Amino acid sequence: MSELQQAAENIYAGVREKLGLDHEQMQIAQVLCVAEEAGEFVGAYRRFVGMARRNGPFSDVQNELADVVIAAYTAAEALGIDLEMAIDEKLGVVMTRGWKETSAVS
Repeated sequence: MSELQQAAENIYAGVREKLGLDHEQMQIAQVLCVAEEAGEFVGAYRRFVGMARRNGPFSDVQNELADVVIAAYTAAEALGIDLEMAIDEKLGVVMTRGWKETSAVS
């Protein structure tokens, strides 16, 4: 088990115990958490590149992206998904996509 998988297991158990949620409620909460953290990442990036009302540092972008990954691992724990295996399988598909092909310049 990787460090991230272990952390996700601990986060899942801690949040479930603290909030008194059942398994289904935790699944819903963690899926929504991924969306929330993704939104915070986008907001941090927008602030960093000057597309928001206020500016923000790159460290906020880094921290929010880390939150997305942590939330994804915790959602995977709640849903019974081996995320590392799923990533390995998906990479096999992604690496065959057309973006890898180069086109000749006329």
